[in-house]
Amino acid sequence: MYEAIGFHHAVATAHPLATQAGMRALREGGGAVDAAIAANAVLAVTEPDACGLGGDLFALVYSARDRSVRAYAAAGPVGSAFRRERLPAVGAMPQRGPLAVTLPGAVRGWGLLHRTYGKLAWADLFADAVAVAEGGFPLTRKVAQALGEAQDFADEAFRLQFLPKGAPAAGDLQRSPDLARTLAALAQEGPDWFYGGPFAAALEATLLPGGGSVTREDMAAFEAEEATPLECSYRGRRILVTPPPSQGATLLLALAILDGLPPARPGDPDSAHLAVEALKRAYLLRDNLLADPRTAPVDWPEILRGSFAAQARGDIDPSAAQEPSPRLLPGGTTFLCAWDAGGDACAVIQSNYLGVGSGVLVPGFGVHLQNRGAYFSLEDGHPNAIAAGKRTAHTLMATMVLADGRLETVLGAMGGDGQPQTNLQILQRLIDAGEGLEDAVAAPRLRTGFGDPPALQLEAGLAPLAPALSRRGHVVRVGPAQMDGMGHAQAITRSPFGLLRATADPRGDGIAWAE
Repeated sequence: MYEAIGFHHAVATAHPLATQAGMRALREGGGAVDAAIAANAVLAVTEPDACGLGGDLFALVYSARDRSVRAYAAAGPVGSAFRRERLPAVGAMPQRGPLAVTLPGAVRGWGLLHRTYGKLAWADLFADAVAVAEGGFPLTRKVAQALGEAQDFADEAFRLQFLPKGAPAAGDLQRSPDLARTLAALAQEGPDWFYGGPFAAALEATLLPGGGSVTREDMAAFEAEEATPLECSYRGRRILVTPPPSQGATLLLALAILDGLPPARPGDPDSAHLAVEALKRAYLLRDNLLADPRTAPVDWPEILRGSFAAQARGDIDPSAAQEPSPRLLPGGTTFLCAWDAGGDACAVIQSNYLGVGSGVLVPGFGVHLQNRGAYFSLEDGHPNAIAAGKRTAHTLMATMVLADGRLETVLGAMGGDGQPQTNLQILQRLIDAGEGLEDAVAAPRLRTGFGDPPALQLEAGLAPLAPALSRRGHVVRVGPAQMDGMGHAQAITRSPFGLLRATADPRGDGIAWAE
């Protein structure tokens, strides 16, 4: 763990080869968006447990010229071949297989970002990813473990690509020649090749026989979209997040509650209790309202401006916990960020959802598909109930912090439902406690709704809080230091005099670089 420092540009990702690709784009005259796309393309190869061309993407982009932040959503919907009778009448959505697959949105997201902000040629952004897929890379412990666990549900094509000799081990060389050819064709032909050409036809042929819903016509019709970020004020700063169907609102709801309470003190049980109780109330509202805004519109800005925060704040008992959170699921996600010499910045969060996703791989193309459909509800009338053409509520979220009109922090983390908690704790350390970036990201964390049965999980460094939190009624468990389930964050900050600091979470495999 270390903090990279520079005055010109910076990149932070979840894998060293991806950070290297992002930095190469910046050195060659690219902007923050070019660096983010190049890095994400490499991550699609090196982190198949977290992301890939078969997943979704959300992004925030800061423009130094007009000090604005814009949001981008590339979340694919349920396909037009969806049939409700193929799913259970009650209970939960299938987590794996074709029924859990929604349309892959990430590549359209890259295309929209590049059309809007790109400085380098599209084809130049994929050279590193193609080289890594062709030449291979050593698997990290995390990736090898996730691929090994996929033996229980993966299809034959997935096994041939990732598990030809059974469960891999850390250090094994992973080559993906089919994916290399796909990336090379994408680089040469552009995103339309992915959505309107042979890949779309092969995806349809892979999914429909197993009850999947995405057709080649669905692929051809899909577009990513620009959106307006959600924001709130916290300790005088503007906190901006990706809007619905992203769960960014969850973080803002918790911050709005806490903004009327004393600043957090790291390692203090009172502060920890208040944060957990604020998060519980934010999650409750999220679970009742968050869905595709095209089918279930909610005036989130009005909720954030209105009485919700004050009422929720008044409901918190400083000496007693409300009933525990329901179980909050982990996920397979990657977050990356880049800041260029012109002052522009890009935050990208990209995912398969649960680990390697559905376990379905499109033969001949090396692209494994997300299981984002598993997050839908089967409850009739629920805002997030599954339907053809609908996007599910999304755990993915990215965060930017503005101070005095200028971008101060770019932040995000993997971790499924827990992403708002990771972001909240890092922001409290940065803003409330004035900690440095490296310390704020590496510091011990807690997570409510963790595990089965769900509990308030503490990393070892927060073990001294356990007795006081237990007395307040929290069901507390203490685990080891730097647990995987606490999320892997990446972040970049900029000081008022222009010094960039970048860091990658020691819980993961990432690295940050600045010059």
